[in-house]
Amino acid sequence: MSDAPVKDILFIRKYPKSFGKNSNLKKRLQSIMSSRGSTTHYAGHDITFFFVGCGKRIRIPNPTIMEKLNSGKITDIVDIGGGGALDPKLKRGDLILSSVDIPSDTLKPLKVKRRKEIRNIVQTLAKREKRDFFEKKILTSTKLVASKKERIAWYEQTRCSIVQMEHCWFLRALQKAMESDAFNELYITHMEIVSDVVLQKDTFINNALELFHGINYCVLRNQYYLGNVKSEFLKLWLISGI
Repeated sequence: MSDAPVKDILFIRKYPKSFGKNSNLKKRLQSIMSSRGSTTHYAGHDITFFFVGCGKRIRIPNPTIMEKLNSGKITDIVDIGGGGALDPKLKRGDLILSSVDIPSDTLKPLKVKRRKEIRNIVQTLAKREKRDFFEKKILTSTKLVASKKERIAWYEQTRCSIVQMEHCWFLRALQKAMESDAFNELYITHMEIVSDVVLQKDTFINNALELFHGINYCVLRNQYYLGNVKSEFLKLWLISGI
């Protein structure tokens, strides 16, 4: 059975500076601060960028977006962020497409629909950007996982290759707020870019430096490291027809 056509998209991260023809500061600010997010029309689709929050401090989109989700006008939710490696083999910049998302509190995988075509899109993107690509399990944690000891422990327990802090909490909150049948029809795409890695030496200084790398990737230079990947992914997916 083939996947349903893509209609409109909810992108649960902030508007990327490199997306579209112009660098639009207003759109970037709206995506972070407004409950309506920032919507742009691209390749025949309305894409709403909506920053959901940090950690478990999750916010739900406004009623207009919720109506589009419940009516099926929005068919896809996309989440592309930066996360910390749990698998010692991963390198900074690797692309990890989620095969399964696991919350750290229950360790029970979320049941969602995923588009078959996305794997080819991410593989193409990785090849173009000269990055390594993996399709692996992703952990959503309630707290920061920084030290080598913590990373290895989570990796051995869950076999998740990377950890981040929002994805599962948002989907849980959204599921509660939506009509059940409508939520079950949504397609979910989740990809993480490795921002910080498992270190060989588990010292305070090394961990602090690696934490800085993660902050630099995900906060200080977010638009450079993550924004460009968001933009190129959308262009490949919605225009190239791969």
